[in-house]
Amino acid sequence: MNKSIRKAVYLILILMAALSVLQGARNALKFSQDFQYDAALALRSGINPYKESLEPSGILLTGPTAEFYSMFKAAGAPQKMEANQFPSLLMLLFPITFLPYGYARILWLILNLIFSVLIIVLLRQTFFKDTESFVFNVLMLLMIAGTPWRNQIGVGQHSLFSFFFFLLALWLSDRKSVLLSGLMLSVSYFKYTLTAPLALYFLYKKRYREFVISLIPHIIGTCAGAGILGTGFIEMIREPLKVSSALAGEGSIDIGALTGGAGWSVIITVVIMLILTVLAFLLPEGKDRSFFSLLILMSLVMTYHRIYDFFMLIPAAAGVIEAGSRMGETGKRVFAGAYALLIFYFFFVLRIFGESAASLAIGASIYYCFLLFYIFSAVRGIKAPSP
Repeated sequence: MNKSIRKAVYLILILMAALSVLQGARNALKFSQDFQYDAALALRSGINPYKESLEPSGILLTGPTAEFYSMFKAAGAPQKMEANQFPSLLMLLFPITFLPYGYARILWLILNLIFSVLIIVLLRQTFFKDTESFVFNVLMLLMIAGTPWRNQIGVGQHSLFSFFFFLLALWLSDRKSVLLSGLMLSVSYFKYTLTAPLALYFLYKKRYREFVISLIPHIIGTCAGAGILGTGFIEMIREPLKVSSALAGEGSIDIGALTGGAGWSVIITVVIMLILTVLAFLLPEGKDRSFFSLLILMSLVMTYHRIYDFFMLIPAAAGVIEAGSRMGETGKRVFAGAYALLIFYFFFVLRIFGESAASLAIGASIYYCFLLFYIFSAVRGIKAPSP
């Protein structure tokens, strides 16, 4: 590709990314409804956020969270508490809950923008360190320009937060900072539907100490949550899962969404997680990118996820590029074309159709076909030398 074409590509993507940042920031300053500020504030105030999610008593409208709910009601977007995070995770937000919500969501927007920049930096130093500069830059600009990232920012989700701390944990682990790595991995579990599968990468790399350390703060935090709410340790695990199970059928193309939230879909998720865990122990060395990308692609459909989490298709490109490098020229083009179609559809086409049932069905078909294609290529490459 000549320089003129590359400059044109950069110009278009930089413009699209800039517009995406502006629109995402505008939406975040107006909403950020998924921030979980209300659940964290309730827990800090001694109100059980899980019981209020399942059986609202009305205390949220008059207690310390009244300002949060009144702001959204006045904006014509009334909210319902959905505390699907464990108490040890909600405690991570305690410092921010000392700010009024209007200021807290501004801070969260700033943090998410910082996390996005740092994710790009850490990806370059880890899974994309050997990727051609032009390809890497295009991928990162696509990530920022796409609807999923913009919606992440706009609704105040936690995937950017969690993925940054996962990459930071990995970066620290590479530098033998075992304790700090384990603690950062612990923080990354805030979006556990995404990062719990990714944590298997530490088992694959035989970094067991970091993995064990990452669990300790949550055991302590769960005990602390039980003490704050005057309930049992087991209840502090069971209640968040009850809230999560109530949302199981509300994703976009994940297994729970496709089955309408059927109880048996959990069995499929558990089986997949067990298979991935076995793979983490059995895979030979040198399959870092392939396994990392497999974990991402599987995590997006194993449990509840909305389209805003599909910005993770860009980090997953690390393994896709590696898989393509093992194919002939024709196979490489077909593979790259299939992934480009997947990204284009989820990043730009779905928005046009407002994520209707038909457009999501088409997206699911494209995604699952590519996932099978990727698994097949990854299996073929297990015995192949890494590029």
